[in-house]
Amino acid sequence: MADRQVTQQTIFSLLSKLDDPDADLRFMSLNDLFGILTNQSSSFLTSDRTSSTKLADGLLKALDDQHGEVQNQALKCLGPLAIRVPFETLMPLLEKLANLTSSQTIDTSVPNTALRVIVDTLPRPQAGQPAPQSVQSAYNAVSKVLIPRLTGPTPSTSGRRGSVVKGMLEKDSSKGFSSDAIDVLIKVVTCFGPLLQERELDALQEPVMAIIHNDTAGTVVTKRALAAISALVLYFSDNQLDAFVGRLSDTLSSPNITTVRRRHIIAAIGVIAPKRTSQTRPAS
Repeated sequence: MADRQVTQQTIFSLLSKLDDPDADLRFMSLNDLFGILTNQSSSFLTSDRTSSTKLADGLLKALDDQHGEVQNQALKCLGPLAIRVPFETLMPLLEKLANLTSSQTIDTSVPNTALRVIVDTLPRPQAGQPAPQSVQSAYNAVSKVLIPRLTGPTPSTSGRRGSVVKGMLEKDSSKGFSSDAIDVLIKVVTCFGPLLQERELDALQEPVMAIIHNDTAGTVVTKRALAAISALVLYFSDNQLDAFVGRLSDTLSSPNITTVRRRHIIAAIGVIAPKRTSQTRPAS
């Protein structure tokens, strides 16, 4: 108990220094926090919602730091934090980061990167093995918070009646489509694909295909969208895959299809063709 109190007090002391005007001190405080988070002494955070929430909020604030090295160190801390915090803290952490991806005032690549770091660190299912409780809890958090934000739109938590939050994969009027958001989707699928429900796979492929169908989507975004489809079809059921290929074929045979869209659809067929031939799915 005494060791826990010392570690807890050290964490709070380091968090208070994240407001210091000296960027070097902020960086060193985060470096010390990383050391604590990767040490067994911080295991108490799993059952300490108050401390884990304060720590999560402090790191979120550091992500908006004007110094890149401080930002990067905060990102580095999020991985070990994610496997320490209780489920009740992980969900709001994912939600706050997802909300930051629609900010008009910060570099949205930072919260998108943070989401990828967290998802990549969470316990994931292993092929041919039943998912233990830790994996199921991680999937539940991703399923309840992150997947709906990727597919969007979702009801806003601002309290304004009828207000919604734009999905992360929707086109922004000023920034266009986000390749960073697509990379978050790819990370979700590669880490939790065996646990994804059929309805979730359907929901995830819809905004990705909307990008592939969009004539104004840039080359980089389109390539990432094709990579996302390649990841998703690995977990499609036979019926899903048949229906998906059928929609692609119908679109390709349409007399009104543009040259750009035709090229994108052919590319999509190209990335799924090997999977269509093999007709294999990873074991759930």
